[in-house]
Amino acid sequence: MLGRDTLGASLAFLGHVVAQSSILNNTYSTDAATNVTSITGIKACDALLNAGLGSILTFPTESKYESSVSTYYAYSNRLLQPYCIVQPRSTREVSTVLKTLKVTSAAGNWDIAVRSGGHSDYDNNAVARGVTIDLGNFNATTLNSTKSYQWAGKSVLTKSIASIRPGARWGSVYSYLEQFGLSVTGGRSSHVGVGGLLVSGGASYHTQLWGLSADNIVNYEVVLADGSIMNANSYQNADLFKALKGGGSNLGIVTRFDMRTYTVPNKVYGGLVVFSFDYWDAIVDQFIKYVSSIGQSGSPDHEFVVLAWPQGGSALATMLMTVSTDGATNSSNFAPLNNLPTSYDVRASQSLSSVAETISDTGGANNVAYTLTLQATREMMQKATTLSQDLIQELTDLGVPVSGNFVFQPLPKMLASINPGRNLFGFDENLPSNQILFEARIGLPAGSESYEGIVAAKLAPVIEILRAYSASLPNHSPYLYMNYANPEQDVIGSYGAANAMILKETAAKYDPTGFFQYRIPGGWKVSRVTI
Repeated sequence: MLGRDTLGASLAFLGHVVAQSSILNNTYSTDAATNVTSITGIKACDALLNAGLGSILTFPTESKYESSVSTYYAYSNRLLQPYCIVQPRSTREVSTVLKTLKVTSAAGNWDIAVRSGGHSDYDNNAVARGVTIDLGNFNATTLNSTKSYQWAGKSVLTKSIASIRPGARWGSVYSYLEQFGLSVTGGRSSHVGVGGLLVSGGASYHTQLWGLSADNIVNYEVVLADGSIMNANSYQNADLFKALKGGGSNLGIVTRFDMRTYTVPNKVYGGLVVFSFDYWDAIVDQFIKYVSSIGQSGSPDHEFVVLAWPQGGSALATMLMTVSTDGATNSSNFAPLNNLPTSYDVRASQSLSSVAETISDTGGANNVAYTLTLQATREMMQKATTLSQDLIQELTDLGVPVSGNFVFQPLPKMLASINPGRNLFGFDENLPSNQILFEARIGLPAGSESYEGIVAAKLAPVIEILRAYSASLPNHSPYLYMNYANPEQDVIGSYGAANAMILKETAAKYDPTGFFQYRIPGGWKVSRVTI
């Protein structure tokens, strides 16, 4: 791992020694105020060792530590080296970890991070000075009791509930469920982790049919700041259940998500297809027609469009992901694409796990990203296109080694009726019509961190111009999708004042000391929202 300094090397040696059983036979100093025996000299790590958690702690130079930090999605997060990493194996151990860290003095300058899959553009799940709680051991998926229910006005018969742990990745979840002919509204890339996607909302191949991923969670097992283990559902802790649907990292650590499953064909039809930018106008027309066609009953078809500038490229390209989740090979929504010549095309009848694998991305670069919700019109999409083209040109003229992905995907109005009043997203008020969820992401190769300030300074005003233009037109939506947002964007505020207040009150009830607001700083915190 790159970037170790002298202090890091010293801590690495201490961590390695602590791992050896012989060191535990020695005599160490004890802090009379805390009754914590000092072994490493780092109070948080010592507290965890004294709590009997030494077998799940790892320190620099150890292979488990290296495996954890080297698999973060963002390269910049791979350079952040916590004093120690704790890797609990059970909900009870998560409880012990939180109880221990909660009573450990916060004096000085150290923080706590919580990581599931590590798939984030920013340090929401990583920390340089402090302790990382790595949920990678929580990676199982199981099927539970079979039941029948009604959902989103549709009859859903004899479906099992999938219990999914936060450290799993969606590729493994799909592969497990496919043997039973089932699926869930999970992530679209196989490498994305479960936990981060689900607490933020979750866009899925089934979103335009069954809603956001969070809307399909029927129960959360969650560990609160004081170590209490709770279930949150429609019958138990219903206020917490609602607040967890979009609440991010404000409330607790979710150790199990119980999700509705759906019977799906053995094969869906679709995959990644690439066109020359010469056909952009035709693709915009097709995409707008598709988004506009999604009615209250939803659609089995899913599509997102990417205006792409490859690293070191000389021309823009158009990438599409089209998936017919019902397995249809001749969807009328995608028919206008059939006569366009392709540069790359892997559309086929294949499993959903195979589709998710085609856009798997293990990261290793750095990204600066922003998100907006835009009206689903040709004019709006072309406005975003022009601004994106100009941005790429300006950055390349400055010699910045960028890649760029400008993503357009459907955000249909039918989402407002999927789970009304039972999540925080505010779609009943802030989704007046079928919309486009837009993400602008500028990538930089590893080692190019010095350019991040320039990229942010050029991208932020482009986003503000686009937001202001959208706000000047009818049917503007302020909604910001947490998983795509820049840290400076007010995601929680975009849910609406009433929903932000619900989150604030729920966080105060279940975490009265503000542990998740101030000791675990990653993510969007409701304590920072002015209501």
